[in-house]
Amino acid sequence: SISQWGQSDYLGQTAAELKLKTLSASESKAVSALEKALNKAGHKDVPLSFSLRFLENCSYDETKAFDKISVFLKWYAENKIGSLTEAKEPEANSVMKKCIPHSVLHGPDNEGRPVYYERTGKIRTDLLAANISKEDFLKCHAWGMQQMLARAERSSKSCGKPVTKFVMVMDLDGLSLSHRSGLPYILETVSFDDKYYPNFLGKVYVINGGWLFPMMFQTLKPYLPSFISNQIELVSGDPKDELPKYFPKSSLPPSYGGTGAEIKILDSSDLKSASATTYKGEELETANISAGDKLEICIEAENGAGTFGWYFISEGDYDVGFSVSVEEKTGESVVRKYEKIITDQGTYTSKGPCKVTLTWDNSYSLFTSKTVKFSASVAEVGGDSKPVDSKKD
Repeated sequence: SISQWGQSDYLGQTAAELKLKTLSASESKAVSALEKALNKAGHKDVPLSFSLRFLENCSYDETKAFDKISVFLKWYAENKIGSLTEAKEPEANSVMKKCIPHSVLHGPDNEGRPVYYERTGKIRTDLLAANISKEDFLKCHAWGMQQMLARAERSSKSCGKPVTKFVMVMDLDGLSLSHRSGLPYILETVSFDDKYYPNFLGKVYVINGGWLFPMMFQTLKPYLPSFISNQIELVSGDPKDELPKYFPKSSLPPSYGGTGAEIKILDSSDLKSASATTYKGEELETANISAGDKLEICIEAENGAGTFGWYFISEGDYDVGFSVSVEEKTGESVVRKYEKIITDQGTYTSKGPCKVTLTWDNSYSLFTSKTVKFSASVAEVGGDSKPVDSKKD
């Protein structure tokens, strides 16, 4: 069945009702209190699974849970998350699959939890940054999480017990220092899941860790919420011998000792390289930003309203601070908040004459210069595109 929140398989009603039976008296009281507060705030018929997830994350403090779930419900409705069914896979996910070899379609672990496999060491972080925006990346991630929720619900029905978490197998074979450019994506995903899918991750099995894993984990650990960091387990030894202890062989790929489908590395030759010289048919300009310096590009629509567009990518997988501000008759405002990123694309349409300033900031770097390739333009209403005016501060 379908409600305002989406199809029933994605709402975890069976798992939630089974989970409810295991709660203590005080925990059940918190569930009732949260439901009452949500109804009073105008959030009607909120699925029980949503409430339980946020209550568990907040140690059954209904006040804290209310604050977190209110943010979640607004995001869920505005982004139509309930429509992200298996049949409505985002178009950008075809790019994700080529950049990040993974699978959400294998069978469950020994406890009935759905499994996400990722060949992390084979991720093409260079192609990821060049071919998919942060917004599309997170939408694809949300789609994958929704599929995990649906599989957990189906598992609850077949097992007769609450399955409310999923498991991840992270294969680090092939990991190198070049993958450091993927750290912003990891941190963005962690923040995203903490806000919208808290306590959904049940376990992370790290295989083929090698010498880099301890260093990588120590870098990430301060940024990981406890519901993630406490679930990470390094599996030593041959995955073919170790993983069958936790998973049925039918759920494991052959390279991990099972009989399931292999996780393929897809052909990515059609994707744009970070070293590309054009973007949507337009030549990219190149600029070097010295350590401690910054670059500003100014575009003006002098005669009337205009639509401004920009795209850039940083070479060498280095992040650079980026922001976009606009000056109009009504004053100055920020249309793209400052963020340390590798690539970005966007547009802004003004209501009248104005000046847009794109700023790349490398002032935080003590030794490393950054090279960015970019395009920036404005199409005035009733006019032609205008070249950029660049200046360095």
